[in-house]
Amino acid sequence: MESCTGTCTCSGAHVSCRSGFVLANSACPQLREFRGIQYSASVANFYDDMNMQPTADWHPRIQDTVYWGMDWLCPGYSEILARQLAFYHGSLTAELAIFNVTSVVQTGDLHVALYDLGNNFVYIANARGATETGPLKAYDRTFVRGDLAALFAELPPNV
Repeated sequence: MESCTGTCTCSGAHVSCRSGFVLANSACPQLREFRGIQYSASVANFYDDMNMQPTADWHPRIQDTVYWGMDWLCPGYSEILARQLAFYHGSLTAELAIFNVTSVVQTGDLHVALYDLGNNFVYIANARGATETGPLKAYDRTFVRGDLAALFAELPPNV
């Protein structure tokens, strides 16, 4: 079964398919809850912080948090991600996620997108291109910040 990886906390969140974050905090009151989804061609299971699966020592439940490290059954990543999320619980910011979550967990080889919905920004990093220099993996590279309001106000090109 395939699944979307993700995390979310009331004061800061992390949502992804393989790598990416959404920071949803009190500055964004319309985000009252978050659901993670385990999906395949035949099923879609929705989880919150009270019924999150899998249930294992390496994947502890954290209040107001839904997360998976890399994928559904990745104990090594989930354990490290759980440790980082528990440590920053209630104070997670985009900057902390960039420097102390993605890089520590080493999630986001190809692409990392962190969505700070409370402040209406997106932070994106991509893996090194063939003609570029610097670190190879996205989580080790410089993140670019985009203004979500400006991005969504962008008009489609005239074709």
